[in-house]
Amino acid sequence: MADEGRKARRIAVISGKGGVGKTVITANLAAALASIGRRILVVDADLGLANLDVILGVAPQFTIHDLLQRTRSLEEVLVPTTQGFDLLPAGSGLPEGAAFSPALAKDIDSILSSLEHRYDTIFFDTGAGVGDVVLFFANLAHEIMLVVTPEPTSIMDAYATIKILNQVYERSKFLLIVNQANADHSGQVGAKVANHLQSVISKFLDDDHQNPVRLELICSIPEDPAIPQAIRQRQLLAEISPLAPSACLMNNLAGLLDTRVH
Repeated sequence: MADEGRKARRIAVISGKGGVGKTVITANLAAALASIGRRILVVDADLGLANLDVILGVAPQFTIHDLLQRTRSLEEVLVPTTQGFDLLPAGSGLPEGAAFSPALAKDIDSILSSLEHRYDTIFFDTGAGVGDVVLFFANLAHEIMLVVTPEPTSIMDAYATIKILNQVYERSKFLLIVNQANADHSGQVGAKVANHLQSVISKFLDDDHQNPVRLELICSIPEDPAIPQAIRQRQLLAEISPLAPSACLMNNLAGLLDTRVH
């Protein structure tokens, strides 16, 4: 459990492109960790195109933008979810999400610093791509979790994301989740994607590098009909299909992360 003498572990969940299941994974992983007694906060870090509230089936009255504009307090903005974790929601289509500035970055950092003693882990569910907001949250994180699918475009976008974070912020360690793998041999698909991506990195990025980039494949999630069903019903896997393969994998991944974080 969190205490005043220890700060939360920050994990940024990122993807090179949209549509890879990043937000669904973040929400379900947060719920899985909460179910084993961890105090979890999920920050909707897609400041202009937020959709975590949709996935969770909640309708926040206020968002992080109200907090940044100092019109609402932290307690008014934080949303305790029925899944056991807290949500710091963002808005959709708000201009502040695009106008990212050093002053805004400082304010967000201050908010997170005031929160981190309350939690064991804070997840940043970032937007897709490598915009300023994504890079900011990725750099704030202790660990970066990269979600990719076996599609060639997703793999190359993931490589581009890794390259930028490595060259701009010297980040060299990435946790890899391969999503939407073939259900019949998802483990092999995940390993193949990880090995291919690592080989591209070694060939084009690690040249003359004293601190080579390394990927750690932590989960390969198969295509699972329970996932689109959960999205349609605006519920999490543990609520509608707790024995589904993807739900079991979320629990396993939560256990793995728990041993790493604590």
